[in-house]
Amino acid sequence: MSTIIPKIGIMQGRLSEPVNNQIQSFPHNTWETEFEKAHNCGFQVLEWIFDDLENPILNDSQIEKIKSLSSEYDIEINSICADYFMKEKLFDVSDSQLKANFSVLKNLILRCSKIGIKILEIPLVDSSSIKNIEHRNQFIQNLTQFLPQIDSNIIINLETDLPPLEFKILLEQFKDFQICVNYDIGNSTSLGYSVDEEISILKSKIKNIHVKDRIFQGKTVPLGTGDVDFELFFQNLAQIQYDGDLIIQGARSISNTSDPVIVSKKYYQFVNQYVDKYLK
Repeated sequence: MSTIIPKIGIMQGRLSEPVNNQIQSFPHNTWETEFEKAHNCGFQVLEWIFDDLENPILNDSQIEKIKSLSSEYDIEINSICADYFMKEKLFDVSDSQLKANFSVLKNLILRCSKIGIKILEIPLVDSSSIKNIEHRNQFIQNLTQFLPQIDSNIIINLETDLPPLEFKILLEQFKDFQICVNYDIGNSTSLGYSVDEEISILKSKIKNIHVKDRIFQGKTVPLGTGDVDFELFFQNLAQIQYDGDLIIQGARSISNTSDPVIVSKKYYQFVNQYVDKYLK
């Protein structure tokens, strides 16, 4: 068993009303209040969202406020989900756009270091999927050229829709750098991948986990109502002695309520029962 118990966290924005009916976006008007809400729900961690250039993490004065709120409410920020790079991609763009996008990434990594954020996640799914071999090769080449410019211990986590063996091969292209895995159990279930196979292949490279439930080849649904086998999932986490964060990214409503705090607290209780059973 793991000697370090994984911490349960929630994706930023899930504790607030959705913005423009989006399931996930940075909560510009309520981000400060989410620290207290997270604490009151029992969470230990918030995963930060970066999806536009108005994000306070890019502002030096706001960084101090972020650190202060984190300390006041005992809420860690260990990872940042950089959804920005789903639209402003690191491949399949012009040379000038690529340069601009990597400039943003470099600045973001510097800000993460100031706050103490350990993991930066780059999603390579949906609009930024790299299943196309040409795009995959572009991404590898571009990121490999960029990484030596970074003077930071930050881990870059990739979230992909690749089958596990292909994902492992991708990671092996970055053997000289800290490129690891953000594992999303809901997305994997939707794609029909084997939990046993994925976790046994990727194991020590898995540094952060998104917890959600999805229907096979379908949408995100409330935790426990989809096709994710949570018993099997947590059994596998125990086998690899996973000690990273568990970030809840569930559907925004359950049964007859869409109150963000009520939903988030229910999700915390749902995940915590498996942590108690398998990871303590």
